[in-house]
Amino acid sequence: MNTKSNRTRGTTMIVVMGMTLLGTLAAGSIISSVLTKLNLADKQVSLEQAFYVAQAGAERAATYVAAGNESDTTLNGTLGGGSYSAEIDCTPGSGGEFQIDVTSVGTVKGVSRTVTMSGLRRVSWARYALWYDSEVSKLWMFPGEKFGGRVYSRPQLHFSNTGLTANNQVTFEDKVWSAAATIEKASTAVNPVFKQGIALGATIETMASVDFTDLLSRATTGGLLLEGETTIVIENTTLKITNTRKTWVNYVIPIPANGTIYVKTSTSGTTTTRTGNLTVSGPTGLGGRLTLVADNDIKIDNHIIYKKNPQTDPTSTDALGLIAKRNVSIQTTAPNNLNVYAHIICQTGGFGVINYNTGSARGTLTVYGGLVNQVRNAVNTNGGATGYAKNYIYDARFARNPPPNYPVLTDELEWSNWDG
Repeated sequence: MNTKSNRTRGTTMIVVMGMTLLGTLAAGSIISSVLTKLNLADKQVSLEQAFYVAQAGAERAATYVAAGNESDTTLNGTLGGGSYSAEIDCTPGSGGEFQIDVTSVGTVKGVSRTVTMSGLRRVSWARYALWYDSEVSKLWMFPGEKFGGRVYSRPQLHFSNTGLTANNQVTFEDKVWSAAATIEKASTAVNPVFKQGIALGATIETMASVDFTDLLSRATTGGLLLEGETTIVIENTTLKITNTRKTWVNYVIPIPANGTIYVKTSTSGTTTTRTGNLTVSGPTGLGGRLTLVADNDIKIDNHIIYKKNPQTDPTSTDALGLIAKRNVSIQTTAPNNLNVYAHIICQTGGFGVINYNTGSARGTLTVYGGLVNQVRNAVNTNGGATGYAKNYIYDARFARNPPPNYPVLTDELEWSNWDG
């Protein structure tokens, strides 16, 4: 009996030990599985954290570029429990523009993620199809008018019904801002089309970032500086310049290396002032990239077109910017059915037609580019009864590739591609 009992106890002990071993193995397997999952979860959390750290590094690189820093550099920093290293690569292009790429690596607990931004650029004033702060009188937009770029108006926008036919509403392809609380429509005018919406009661903007000191600096380093009354006739890749100060009469020069010419107001002694006015034309076409700046007024007395018309030739890189401290005006000597291919800025004045309200109709004024005015001046009466009927077309190329050394907006950036 004792022997049998001992055998039973021994068998039971073996079974218990076996079960204990199996339980231990099972528990170890479960613990190992849990630890593996915890490690994977921890790594996933670190990956997510590293992504946000990399993104923060890219944003700080963008802020660095927005402040006007356009040179190769690497920004390093820490954020929370991680670190980032953001490399900024700047490749100079034509006319003072840069191709800027950012590669930002974020690291958390030895795990890294990368964010890239390619084609980073500061947004220029050429992004606007129309911008104005005031108007000399109530200026109406007429049925059929189309705006391809941004539009900002501090005053109320007014929409006419003159010439109204079916489906020819005023159309805005890009964003529209107005500081006014409402828009105005003539009694039978149809609703304008705002494809990207309209923001009413918007913050009042200024042209403070149109920096003539910077433009002057660029003209003196790689461009051309002229003083006093100047006439420029654009002929393909060359310019015929008349300037008394330099004793030039139809003097032929190539487009300057950085594509910028500044016509400056200067004083000699205490009595003689040479006013920085520029008269410009280009009836045979500009073959290149050029920005013309005047300390005072710019006067247009003939057609200004491109050698390669971008409306029909998508390979065209021809571009012109006209920037005046005061006004850009169409002269009475300009031909009927006038073409002006340029983006235009008038810092304290506006774009308009001299004697727009006298005489007979002068046909159509086509502006292929964009208009930024402090004051929106008139070009006609009653949609073209006198002066010119308007045909304003935004040059969409300027959204990414403005004329040389074009002024930029404050703290606004765009990019071509973002990858994380």
